[in-house]
Amino acid sequence: MAPFGTLTCAALISWCVGLASLTRSLEQPPSWPTTFSVNFHEDHWVWKVHLAGNAGAWHYDYSNKVARFDHLQGQIDNFCHGRGLRLKEWRGDCHLLFNTTDMFVHYPRERQCCRACGAAEGCTVLKPTWMAGAKYLGTENINGTACQGWETDGAAATDRWYQATDGTPCQYSETIKFWPHSSHNITFNMSSFSLDPIPTSVFDIPGYCDRKCPYPWRPI
Repeated sequence: MAPFGTLTCAALISWCVGLASLTRSLEQPPSWPTTFSVNFHEDHWVWKVHLAGNAGAWHYDYSNKVARFDHLQGQIDNFCHGRGLRLKEWRGDCHLLFNTTDMFVHYPRERQCCRACGAAEGCTVLKPTWMAGAKYLGTENINGTACQGWETDGAAATDRWYQATDGTPCQYSETIKFWPHSSHNITFNMSSFSLDPIPTSVFDIPGYCDRKCPYPWRPI
């Protein structure tokens, strides 16, 4: 029979190895669910100057390669703006509609819509694995919830994603790499997060979305 001390040491080593393995697992970048909806509040900043704040929602269905990102009244979204649409209220509700090949900018209240870009410009539905290889940032308290974060470098911005241990999204933020290094934070309403199937009508592209934008979106 092994001495008590040897058993204790072996058990401790086993526990430490297991804990290290669990820690590594928790730090691995997550994948998005293939289908989800969630509401949010977003803010835009330059340095410490608050430029805009508004409500919005994400509807995401990667299994069908469709998505709709809503930026509501007060928005200054860079995809929505500058596309050359004749608008009475350029900061009005704007929906970004993705199908399998294109992204459309849609102002539903004004029935104005155009194709902004497509696959050649990188305007496709974001893959659930977009955070693969992201750097683990640790835990941050967001609206009273302990949320784990990851950071990854995109072509034009540094992206950060925070979620609770059960996968509920807490916050997304991006900091533009170029001067004046503006930042954009989306803080999710965690209680609105849903994995339920999304009606296909949510992703319908209106019939009047039948032209290219006068000023299409171009990647930086």
